[in-house]
Amino acid sequence: MSARRSTIVLATVAAVLVAAAAVVRFVVAPGATKLPDDTDQKVHYTGRATLLDAEALKSGDTAHALRSGIPVTVERHVRAVSTHGDTAVLKDTLTVRAGEQSMPSSKTYAVDRETREGTAPPSSTPVEPSRGALSSAFPPDAAQDDSYTYYDSTTRSIVPVRYTGSAQREGRAVNVYKITTSAPVKDPETLRTLPGALPKQLITGLHPVLDPAARARFTPAALAALPDPVPLTYLGRSTLVAYIDQQTGIAIDQTVDRTIVATADVGGEPTPLLPVSALTFEVTPESSKELAEKASSAGLLLTVITVAAPLTLLAVAAVLLAFAVLHARRRPTAPTAAPEGTRNASATGSG
Repeated sequence: MSARRSTIVLATVAAVLVAAAAVVRFVVAPGATKLPDDTDQKVHYTGRATLLDAEALKSGDTAHALRSGIPVTVERHVRAVSTHGDTAVLKDTLTVRAGEQSMPSSKTYAVDRETREGTAPPSSTPVEPSRGALSSAFPPDAAQDDSYTYYDSTTRSIVPVRYTGSAQREGRAVNVYKITTSAPVKDPETLRTLPGALPKQLITGLHPVLDPAARARFTPAALAALPDPVPLTYLGRSTLVAYIDQQTGIAIDQTVDRTIVATADVGGEPTPLLPVSALTFEVTPESSKELAEKASSAGLLLTVITVAAPLTLLAVAAVLLAFAVLHARRRPTAPTAAPEGTRNASATGSG
């Protein structure tokens, strides 16, 4: 192979490698950060609960209407049921177990596979109204600011996400976000499990167990003015603290505090009666460790695709270009012709 041809080949291969590095970094890498179409993740939590004892309430045993300090286990299962281009349909199931009682709750979301925010669902697919808000996952390289919003399924409200700083969980750097909600309960699935009204006699019997502010409002005159039965509405309050892996967006740890409070209208103002359920739980150490391992593996793959592979391709391209330049400089030159007089003299002398 001639030196000129070698130079051309080396330069061409170097150009191809540069183009390949660009494709890996700007085409392949963004695809690797999308929510996988085979997403299927389970997370286990443990905690305690305060629950309304419906049988005690019906029997008029208001002193034992609330059971507190009940040990609970919680399993959350998030899986992609379908993907449609950049949209994934996720089913997010939360199952709370208290003793022999099991309380499952399942929600369906349409999310953008890149931003993880709610988006328009595929045709004829019923989903939660979470457009523009996070619900089941954070994106990789999540912003360290207050730019996100969160969809709370119990109240069907979209609330701010507050960034509170960074921390370490299971050897991984995480962003810490706090989400607080306080709004009327609007989830039909939740409302179906709660009584729409209570007999006035039961409300009167609950008076001793109400908090001081509620007791002050439920005066004998106020109780007498209430209809029978007394209509109830419900207030949902929750605080979620999420520890999100900075590189992959995986929630390595979470603490959750959720309360549903029954309220009655007293003098035109909603007045809290008592919590009908209160759950406090956090990710188990075993689950947190598994999630950190998953984040570590996913993070290594992202590093290879977004950094190592493009840099390696560029480095090889640089070496090939250097060889091409050296080949071009060392290319042999054609011999120059002797002067006319010298040629004639040589010819005469040889005769």
